[in-house]
Amino acid sequence: MVFNPELFARIEQLRIPFDGRLGTKDWKDWYHFILMDLQQQIRILVNITLMGWPEHGEIQVTFIVHFTAEQVTIPLAISEEIVTFGHAGTQLWRTPLVQPFPLHIQGRGIDLVLENNRFRVTVQDPRNQLYLQFQALPQATPLLVTEDSPFGSGFIGWGLVPGLQVAGELTLANSRFPLNSNWYCYHDRNFGRFRWGEDIGWEWFVAFLTSSDGRTFTLVLDKRTNKNHTTHGLPYIFIYQGNEVIKIFLGPALNIDWDWTENAELPIRLPGLMASLFTERTVKMPQGLQVYAADEQDQMLVTAQFNASLELVVPDNQERQYSFIEEVTGSVELLLLWQGKKIEAKGLIYAEYVI
Repeated sequence: MVFNPELFARIEQLRIPFDGRLGTKDWKDWYHFILMDLQQQIRILVNITLMGWPEHGEIQVTFIVHFTAEQVTIPLAISEEIVTFGHAGTQLWRTPLVQPFPLHIQGRGIDLVLENNRFRVTVQDPRNQLYLQFQALPQATPLLVTEDSPFGSGFIGWGLVPGLQVAGELTLANSRFPLNSNWYCYHDRNFGRFRWGEDIGWEWFVAFLTSSDGRTFTLVLDKRTNKNHTTHGLPYIFIYQGNEVIKIFLGPALNIDWDWTENAELPIRLPGLMASLFTERTVKMPQGLQVYAADEQDQMLVTAQFNASLELVVPDNQERQYSFIEEVTGSVELLLLWQGKKIEAKGLIYAEYVI
């Protein structure tokens, strides 16, 4: 199986009740994209979230881009190997802004359309002179992993489409970067009901790698935890070669070890208002990651080193009042012993650690 349009449609449908039944704002429905170019080392995150219901909810947008320093032509007051630009914003969910069939979400700086299995996405961040527009057509086997998995006081669902054919353009000031066949595009969907600030967290990443003989591999990890990551549900990692799943490690077969900075540091933070509340909050940040997996047939070692990070601050109504999402990205290597074959590959990784 490669692409299943019926399963894809089930993954992509909006689950949030438009009529506000149950009268609660903890419904969430989000569309998440990661785009990476191994040659230019550019990495992009786009996340569009609906919360609540029309006229009583929000549309939230996060747009993050990581460039290498030589790609940035505008003057900067910092000197870093990787330069990060980011924007996170919220707007009132007005009824005309969201249409479920065909899916269309629009607002300030965003436009997302899904029609005939093809995404059309436009995101703008005028303050940073950043503009992104692309079309994406799914190619890889989609997976609907969960639909009603317990999460906090509610539940969460997760589906993923880990390979899309992409075409478009990224613009930074006067510099243009075509999105073409060199780019990798990952998309996933989350939906359900939970409240930020409850005893919840997660560890997640997507990695895209190529071997010396030109084969491509995608790794997707998911591990749902409590807030301090001392307990967790069933973790799993999906391994794709090209557009097809070739292996899944799960549960006790997985050992996930995060490496943290020795000293606390002041990370880049979004959104701006939240960042202003934590101008002096230094924290240790993930600087690397190792995942070892083994079962009776196969073994895998994933080693990542992060060279860019950003912290998203999410307000909540619980005791601590804020949740934190650590966004990190960098280089990754894979050693996979699969069906008696040894596979080595290198690439890029985008990861999240929620506390």
